[in-house]
Amino acid sequence: MAIEKMRLVNIVGNLPDLDETLLSCIRSEVFSPEMAINTLDKSSGFAALTGENEYAGALKQLYDLAEDIHAELCRADTDSAFTCDKAAAEVARVCADASALAAEQRQLKEQINQHEQAKIQIQHLLGLDANFDDLFAMNYVKVRFGRLPADSYPKLAFYEKKTFFFFAFDHDDEYYWGAYFVPATKVTVVDDIFKSLYFERTWVPDYVHSTPENSLKAVDEMLEKESKRLEEVHKALSQIREKEGSVLNQAFTVLKAFSDTFALRKYVAVVNNRFYLEGFVPLSEEERFVDEMSKIGTVSCVLQPDDANPTLVPPTRLKNGRFSRPFQMFVEMYGTPGYHDFDPTFLVSITYTLMFGIMFGDLGQGLVLALAGIFLAAKTKWKDFGKIMTRLGVSSMVFGVVYGSVFGLEHVLDPFWQMFGFESKPIEVFDPGTTNVLLLGAIAIGVCCIVIAMGINVFLGFKYKNYEKAIFSQNGIAGMVVYLGTVIAVALLMMFQVNVLSPWFILLVIVLPLLCIFFKEPLGKFVARHKDIKPEDGMGAYITENIFEMIEYILSYLSNTMSFLRVGGFILSHAGMMAVVMALGEMFGGVGNALVLVIGNVFVMCLEGLIVGIQVLRLEFYEIFSRFYSGDGKPYQPAAISYEREQH
Repeated sequence: MAIEKMRLVNIVGNLPDLDETLLSCIRSEVFSPEMAINTLDKSSGFAALTGENEYAGALKQLYDLAEDIHAELCRADTDSAFTCDKAAAEVARVCADASALAAEQRQLKEQINQHEQAKIQIQHLLGLDANFDDLFAMNYVKVRFGRLPADSYPKLAFYEKKTFFFFAFDHDDEYYWGAYFVPATKVTVVDDIFKSLYFERTWVPDYVHSTPENSLKAVDEMLEKESKRLEEVHKALSQIREKEGSVLNQAFTVLKAFSDTFALRKYVAVVNNRFYLEGFVPLSEEERFVDEMSKIGTVSCVLQPDDANPTLVPPTRLKNGRFSRPFQMFVEMYGTPGYHDFDPTFLVSITYTLMFGIMFGDLGQGLVLALAGIFLAAKTKWKDFGKIMTRLGVSSMVFGVVYGSVFGLEHVLDPFWQMFGFESKPIEVFDPGTTNVLLLGAIAIGVCCIVIAMGINVFLGFKYKNYEKAIFSQNGIAGMVVYLGTVIAVALLMMFQVNVLSPWFILLVIVLPLLCIFFKEPLGKFVARHKDIKPEDGMGAYITENIFEMIEYILSYLSNTMSFLRVGGFILSHAGMMAVVMALGEMFGGVGNALVLVIGNVFVMCLEGLIVGIQVLRLEFYEIFSRFYSGDGKPYQPAAISYEREQH
């Protein structure tokens, strides 16, 4: 549960060795490059290295070829003899064989699509007993084919002095398909009339010449001929794919490696036939990286402390144990922690797992959740999510045993607890006396989480010598004293009828810390020994602004604590939903009862499992993270070759 230490790496060498150096850097998959030109002295003569990616053209040609022959490109084993030149030559050779077929395939698909659309149009005109050529050859009469909305068709009767004839050949509940004939001198006016009636014109293809019946047969013959030829082209392209697939994958592996390596040139600075490159490598990988660089004779690789260059911020690489590592995805959703900050992944893994199990406690449903997580982690790309589900499922099982709940059956585990001397299960959720205990327990969990978050904020404040943050802020020592003092005073009064709210207690535990929070800015400057401790905007504006902030702070202490009531609320909600499922099952009885129980459990697991997961994440982000975590770090993204298929 830590942020791994980094080493700053400076690499200098002769320009002819640059490609080999960059290839070693990218193959190491641990080197995080920085823009070298931004950190060098402007008068040093260094310039940024520019140039077009010389491998992009061949790679683009390979992607287009793979799309044409429907090949899935992937990484393949290659030897040193398979160079970039050979890869480009192989791609060009296969393209020469496949390009004509691919072009014909595209043309055939376009023609088939056009003919299928024409077929649909002609089918609606089968009632027309005339040749299309004769109709379109008329000089004094114009014809328009198309469809008219069904609610517009009766409106044609309103045009008593119409200068057109509309013939419907087909219709359904929505449209009438047909044609209208109009004198050539009146065509503009009539076209406007039909536009107002939402007439949608259909364009008869140029290759349709005879009657609709004969034209339909001709189109069917063309479709049959084109479809047959398309199958032949598909078969030919498939043969090329099967024959050349291995060669294309090797070409892809080589070209992608050199293309991604060439992209690293933007980080390089050059001067007098020498290059300069810098970046970060993890402390645990420094020896391996230096050994790799030492194989290039003219290249000098120097390791320095992570703070050797104050203009560079080291990237953050999270290093967590096996249990908490999957929860990094939640932390990174909020933001990457700064290099010198606190990594909250372990805290999230514990609090998230516990709160989810408390809210979703059921032995049977937890088992299903854990098994689903194992499957996702082993068989899908959602490995981290599957591992999280497994941990949450186990937590739900543990608390399900405490609640005595198995797929909503609340007393199945009573004999188990009786073996240990208990009369029944430890927690009876439906007992009215248990409700207050659950809600108070939820608040206690919230208080612990908030205090832990405040403690982390105090630690980070002292670490960075930010005394305003550590001592005087609402999440610092002053805020912790107010919050804990108030919580303890209320708890003693409610549970033991002990009133500790004496004048001295109120003064020292509430009033004085609140004054520290109110004047945190000048007090922080004073402790840090700043000369000018006055607020920047003046005392009047500072007091006015802080009055409203103090009200917000006090309300947030209350609202943040009350937010954790949802932990207890979802215990009751889960049990209540399952009680409804049980009641519905009893109404059906027999097979119906079993069916209702299965469907009900699936519904509750999916719905409430999702809601509980979101609610716990909300508590993590808003009630815990907001007190100490900024998430403004720079993610560790080492240069590496990506063999994922690019979209073009």
